[in-house]
Amino acid sequence: MSDFDIAIVGGGLVGSSLACSLSSSSHRIALIDSQPLADIQLKADHLDGRSIALALSSKKMLSALGLWDNLQEYATAIKKIHISDQGRFGATRLDSARYEVESFGYLVPADYLIHTLNKQVDSLENVIRVQPYKVSTIENNSDHVILKQDDGEMIKATLLIAADGANSFIRKALGIGLEEKQYQQSAIVGSVECEEAHNNTAYERFTEEGPLALLPREGNRCGFIWMNSTEVAENHLALSDQVFKDKLQQAFGFRLGHFQSVSKRFAYPLALLVSEQRVQQRVVLIGNAAQTLHPIAGQGLNLALRDIAELVELLNENDLQNVDEKLNAYAGKRQPDIEKTIRFTDKLNFLFNADYPLLKQSRGLGLALLGAIPVLEEHIVKQNLGEAGSNASLLKGKVINS
Repeated sequence: MSDFDIAIVGGGLVGSSLACSLSSSSHRIALIDSQPLADIQLKADHLDGRSIALALSSKKMLSALGLWDNLQEYATAIKKIHISDQGRFGATRLDSARYEVESFGYLVPADYLIHTLNKQVDSLENVIRVQPYKVSTIENNSDHVILKQDDGEMIKATLLIAADGANSFIRKALGIGLEEKQYQQSAIVGSVECEEAHNNTAYERFTEEGPLALLPREGNRCGFIWMNSTEVAENHLALSDQVFKDKLQQAFGFRLGHFQSVSKRFAYPLALLVSEQRVQQRVVLIGNAAQTLHPIAGQGLNLALRDIAELVELLNENDLQNVDEKLNAYAGKRQPDIEKTIRFTDKLNFLFNADYPLLKQSRGLGLALLGAIPVLEEHIVKQNLGEAGSNASLLKGKVINS
C-alpha cells in the first residue's frame, strides 16, 4: 500500500493546478489519473479547439506558481470587451485602461495550458504521478482514506481531493447528491482567422441562435464559443467549413471584416451541475466535480482556481491536523463566491436565451443602459477580473511558503 498525505484524483487542468499550488508544502502528494501518462502528455499535439479565458487574478496566480513565463508567448491579453445583441439597439464597451489594470484577462489555448501544467508537475519533488490508476472503491475512515482499484492496489491518504470532473466517480462513490439543470444546449468551439485586427477585444454577441463569443488569439485569429440548442449545434457541426463560416459571419457581423478561414469544430453539451456537498469527512470536491457552470461568462476554471487558492492557504502547513475543521472552514468561506458566480452565469444565460418578445426587445436597451450605470458595469468588470470572490494570496501573485 502506498501512503501519502494528500491524494488528488484527476490530473486535468484543476488537479494539476492544485498539485502545482501545493509544491512549496511538505506534503507528499499523489496525483492520480485513470489515463496513461503518455496520453496526457500527447494532448498538446492533439489540439481540441478550446481556448481558456483566464481572469487577471488567475494570471497572477499562475505567475506566482512560476507557470506564466512558459505560457505568455501563447497568451493574448483581453484589453476590451464589446457586448451586443444581434439586430437590436444598444451595446456595452468596456476598456481595461479605464480601470487602470493591464487587461481584463488573457486567452490561452487549452492544450498549451495543459502541456505547461504537465511539465511543471513532472518537475515537482513532492508530487508523485500514479497513473493509470482507476479508483474502484473508497474507504473513508476517521483518520485516513483508502483508495483501491480492481487489481487490489491500494493508496492511503490523510486527505482526498476530488478533481475528477463533472462525472466525478469520487462524488458518486461517496453518495453525494447533485443538483442538475440541463440547458438543452451545446457549445461549438473552434477558431477563425479574421480580415481585420481584433485589437485585443473580446466580443460577446447575443444572436438569434444563442450567445456567441469571439475571443482574441494570436495574430488576427479569434477563438469562438457559440452556444446553440443541441439540435442546431449538431446541424452546424455537419456543415462544410465554408457554409459554417458564412453562418458564423452572418451571426457576428463584419466588425472584424470577412472571416478568412475556420478551424475544425468541436461541440460540448452544456449543463449546470452543483454538488450538494463540497466537503465530507477527509474529502473535498473542487472544479467541475463540485460545480459545472455554463461557459457564457468563462467563469468555470477561474472559479476553480479561486477554490484552489483558498484551499492551499488552509493546507499549506506542515501537518494536516484537524483537517475536517479546515475543510469546513474552507467550504463556508467559499460558499458566497460560488453561489454568486453560479447565479451570475445562470441568469446571464437565461437573459440572452429566453424566448419572450418583451425581454428580447428590452435587453438591447439594457445593454445600452449598462454602459451608462457605473455600478452595473463595475459588477461585470469585477466578475471578469476575478477580484470579487477571494482575497487569497496566490490570486494577488504572492507566493505561499510553508
